[in-house]
Amino acid sequence: MTKNISSILGELFSEQELVELASALAKFHRIQGSRELERAGEYIRNEMETLDEFNVNTYTYEYGIQYGLHPPVTGWNLNECFVELIKPYKKTLLTHLHSKVCAVAHSPPGDIEGEIVYVGEGTRGLHYRGKDVSDKIVLAHGNPHIVYRIAQRFGAKGFVFFKPGICEDAIPYLSLFLAPEEAAVAKAPAIAISRRDAHSIVNMLERGLKPYARIFVDAEYSGSARINVIEAAVGEGESELHVFAHYCHPAGTVNDNVSGSATLLELAKAFDRALHRNVIALPRYRKIVFVWFPEYYGSLPYLLSKSSHQSSRIEFGINLDMIGEKQELTKSTINIIRPPIFVSNTEYESVLIKYLIESLSINKSFSNTFRIVSYRIDINPYDGGSDHDIYLQFSIPSIMINQWPDAFYHTNLDSIDKFDSFLAKRIGVGVGTALYMLSSNSLSREVVEMLSNGYREYVDGYAKLKSDIEMLKNLKLMENSSSGKLQKHSVKFRYRGDKGVLMLRSIFKSYSCVEELESMLEFLEKQPIQFLFTHYIPLLLMHRPLGMDEIRFYIALEYGMDVDEGTLNKIISYLKQLGLVEEVPLDSNH
Repeated sequence: MTKNISSILGELFSEQELVELASALAKFHRIQGSRELERAGEYIRNEMETLDEFNVNTYTYEYGIQYGLHPPVTGWNLNECFVELIKPYKKTLLTHLHSKVCAVAHSPPGDIEGEIVYVGEGTRGLHYRGKDVSDKIVLAHGNPHIVYRIAQRFGAKGFVFFKPGICEDAIPYLSLFLAPEEAAVAKAPAIAISRRDAHSIVNMLERGLKPYARIFVDAEYSGSARINVIEAAVGEGESELHVFAHYCHPAGTVNDNVSGSATLLELAKAFDRALHRNVIALPRYRKIVFVWFPEYYGSLPYLLSKSSHQSSRIEFGINLDMIGEKQELTKSTINIIRPPIFVSNTEYESVLIKYLIESLSINKSFSNTFRIVSYRIDINPYDGGSDHDIYLQFSIPSIMINQWPDAFYHTNLDSIDKFDSFLAKRIGVGVGTALYMLSSNSLSREVVEMLSNGYREYVDGYAKLKSDIEMLKNLKLMENSSSGKLQKHSVKFRYRGDKGVLMLRSIFKSYSCVEELESMLEFLEKQPIQFLFTHYIPLLLMHRPLGMDEIRFYIALEYGMDVDEGTLNKIISYLKQLGLVEEVPLDSNH
């Protein structure tokens, strides 16, 4: 039965059509809040509505409204842009005809000329000491939203951004993510250039030259930008299994995340063909639900809507974000990102990973006795940065399938020549097989338990093999002594904020004192502190109130690392200042 489902989906999953779908989606400049993103959503919906076996719905929300922690974003549409050096010589550095990421997303329109001043990272007041940026163009490589906010206070009239550590000629995809009230007063246009061109300008400055540039951005703001979420369900039953992908990001870019969106589309088409030809039966025990949304800004209101209906019971989620990369070009590994241990369903996870690995095991061993996984692949603990974060906040166990690292991530070089349609197909077939087996109850209880037990043992053993020896010793000590230590503390902590992912621009708005803000940002610069602060600890405390030692123990158990007490106290203190965490007395029943 299993082999039949996998073979059937493999036969009916068209690799050629997958490339066509990816090419079509990549044509849209899918910036959050743009008309092109809405058109990409319409394209996905139209493709799904041609299918016979799916029930298709579109959920529409507004970018101008705040959902949970996610601040509103202005609608923005790009028409044209370019940046050119005009002194000490004339040279066009970049235009929208070369790449749409030329304009920093949500940049105000403008046509300016001015002297360039390099401020390095540009995210602290100290970066501007001794530098006059008033009525000049700032060149920086820090977080664009923070640089923009700070440099505007010093009178900058334009911005040129680059990104260190990427390919010399790559143009980074950057965004200001301005709220409507910020866009109403923003006047300085912002452009991105390559590291090569940025270093050339810095070299001029070091030689005592005064480079001048012209920045031109023809863009328009809109107050009526829509968030479209496309949902397509197949099968019967009250429970749902979700497989989802975000379809936003710039025109021309593919692996993030046209790859996931197009694979999801073609997998739906393969299911539809199989059902239409009666070669598989309709799933009767659980619905399989395919979902496409703009990252975070679509998944949060969608799940808020779904959770308000008692009829919606989502049991499991699979996030396809950056799949099907040519590993030899992008230098990536297929990462299966598990949910955290406190939001886990090992039965569903084990079934998914079994069929995914089976689908990726293409070659045979030397003696032909077993198959070999044909790609670099790893299984890792929870990591953030995509829509599985939102599902987990609703207590829905969710796995992300992702390829990382990616040499061309968030640049114009994330192009279709880096896309491996065969690998994307194998991932799609493995995911589709697992979903069908779960939705149709095709596996016996004994087999599921066997897979689940084996998976738990594997994950536990593999985590230990990857951990530092000293950390294993510490973890054992923490396990033996944690119960005694916990009674010494008078409080636990619980999450009291809205759902959503804590973003740096939200933090920026929460502090009126510049010194306090900069102190926090400096503390958060280092990973994994920022991830623990914005993702893991809020998610952990959403699910249960915990004392400081318990939080520390969970981090050690999940990631094999020991966070010192001072750092953990500081993280909790900042979360309390933001109103996201509160103390709960140990004797509290809440």
